[in-house]
Order: sequence, then structure tokens, then C-alpha cells
Amino acid sequence: MNRRPVIRQIPDFPGRTIVISDLHANDHLFTALLEKCQYSPGEDRLILLGDLVEKGSENLQLLHHIMELSKRPEVYALMGNCDFVAKNVLFSYRSEFLRSVLLERKASLIHEMAAACHIPPLDEKTDMDVYTRTLRQNFLDELCFLNDLPHALTTPAIIYAHSGIDNEKTIASDFRYVMTRFRFEEEPKAFVHTLVVGHMPVSEYCDRIADFRPRFDGLKNIISIDGGNSVKKAGQLNALLIEQTPEGPIYSTEYVDDLDKVRVLRTTSPSNPDPFYLTWHDGEVEILEARPGVSLVYSPHLNRTFEIDNVFLSQGNGSNYTNYEMPLSEGETVSLVNVYGNKAQIKKNGCLGWTYAENLELTDEQLARPVDLR
Repeated sequence: MNRRPVIRQIPDFPGRTIVISDLHANDHLFTALLEKCQYSPGEDRLILLGDLVEKGSENLQLLHHIMELSKRPEVYALMGNCDFVAKNVLFSYRSEFLRSVLLERKASLIHEMAAACHIPPLDEKTDMDVYTRTLRQNFLDELCFLNDLPHALTTPAIIYAHSGIDNEKTIASDFRYVMTRFRFEEEPKAFVHTLVVGHMPVSEYCDRIADFRPRFDGLKNIISIDGGNSVKKAGQLNALLIEQTPEGPIYSTEYVDDLDKVRVLRTTSPSNPDPFYLTWHDGEVEILEARPGVSLVYSPHLNRTFEIDNVFLSQGNGSNYTNYEMPLSEGETVSLVNVYGNKAQIKKNGCLGWTYAENLELTDEQLARPVDLR
């Protein structure tokens, strides 16, 4: 298999460009975001930064939607690491690895294709050659569409890639390094071109207040836009809007999420002298004193000792926990993430925090939901 990245050069675009990343088989949110951005086919350029499928439940629906949109010359989609499952099926490539992934991943394009073909559920005894051949016979167009996606787009001023690049001249020597960079924004690289990437939820770069909106690093010239859609409970689907003007590009953002919207019952003004947030990667904590309800822990990453609600402790981690108490105004609407004890995790303007449950208008069903630690 040729492992050099496929790079497509595209010209400057006189109109508006809408960039969306990590759709993860969430077609209804994608549709809602396009409507919120007032996307106009033929007038706007649309760029999708990869991870179109997998992890969500609308794989075929979203893929067919994107295939239809891509018939227009101003619509471009890139390959993300999750989209690579198409190559696994199309070429029977690493079939045993594909089996292991699919047995663990309950929501997948491949499961949806198999169900549409009335193939029995995959198990350890499934003949993978027969399995992949049947999928090719029934979904060749869809598999080829994903297989043929480029890995990067370049314009005179902007480079678009799923997760990152090695350099601006050749992009990378292996497509893997365009699709799977971990926390790329933290690499010691700066660019002349503006580089727009997805792949890594932007909240993973946050230590203080978890912000799921696109991040602009002016020193490195990197814009990271993955809002954690479908992979984080508080995640959202972000859009980066680029408007060309004689003075240069103007950037703005929009987002949508699947969270319940709840009304705020009273105004709060917490002080928040030292807020912090524990990410997936840096959520490791040492339990110093286990207590009912709340325990005392130490975070090596934050180098601090603090109390944490026990519901957020799982296998030595306190990931996606924040002590940031959200300021609220009576009558406004916020997104509900989790309810735990007498508290609720909420999101406001793309940022994660908590408040007392009594400050929100909550239903019995919302109060009874189990906490989701994603």
C-alpha cells in the first residue's frame, strides 16, 4: 500500500469557507450546523476535515449525505483515521485487526453495512474474507468514496489536515502522520501557512476551564476545531467560518450539540479563584483520603491536592472533572451534561462548569440519569 499522503491543491475561494471536523456519523447535528451557519451551496465552500464516520449511529445516512454534497465542485472532504475502516474492507487489509476493532466498537459504518446486507453479527468465528467481500459487493461506491479521499488540502494561505502535518512543503512522508497526531498543538512547530486541524478534542488542551470551541494559536498559526462531538458527553460539533476581505480573513465560529437545554432559575456569582479541569490524558489522580461522597486526591499533572466528587473517580482517573462553578443569570438557557448528587455539570457558551441542581429547572428523568464520564 502506498503510504504517501494524498495532497490536493485548491485555489483561493472568493466567498465564505465553512470548515467542520470530526462528524463521527452524526448526520442530524451536521444538518443542524449547516443550517445554523446558513450554508449556501454554490456560494460557500465546505471543507470536512475527516473522521466522517464511526462512533456515532448515523454512519450510512451521513456518508450518503456527504457523497451527495461532494458532487458540487466547492465541497471537499478529507480522510481521518476513523475513515480508514473503508480501506480495511476494500482491500481486506489487516482483517484480524479490523475484527478486533469492530468487536469493541458498537457503533460503526461497517456494522451498519453488515446489517443492511443481513450478515449475522460479527464474532470471533466470522470468516473475514467472506465478510469483507460481501460488504464490497453491496457498498463498493461508499467504500471507494472514503478510500479515495485526500489527506490534506492546500491553498496559497491555508493548509487543511485531519490531525497535523510534518512540514509545509511535503506535508508528511506517511499518511499516518497526517491522520493520527496526538495533541498536535503542543508540538514545537510554527507555520507560515495557517494550519486548520481536527482529530484532538480541543478541551484536551485545557487545564483551567474546559472550552469546547475552536482554538486559535496565533504564535504557531494553528487553528484546532474538534469539539469532541460523539466522543465526549459535553462535546459539540464545531464550524470554523472564514470570510475573505481585502484586509485579510475574518474568522468566526458556530457550534451545535445534543445536550438537553435547561432554564436557569436564579442568578449566581461564584468567585472561582483557582479553577481547574482534568482531561482524558491527564486525569490520573492519587487518592489520599477516601471519603463518602467526596475524596481527597492529588493530581501529578496539576501538581495540586483537592477534593473531588467520587462519581468522577474511575480506575485511578478523574477525567472530565472540573471545579469551575458556572456564573448564571436567571432566565438564561444552558446545556445539561450530568447531574450528580445536589450538583449538575453544565455547558454555557461552549465552556464546561457546574452549579447546584436547585439552580436549574430539571425534570425527574434528568435527575435520574446515570453520570456519563466521557
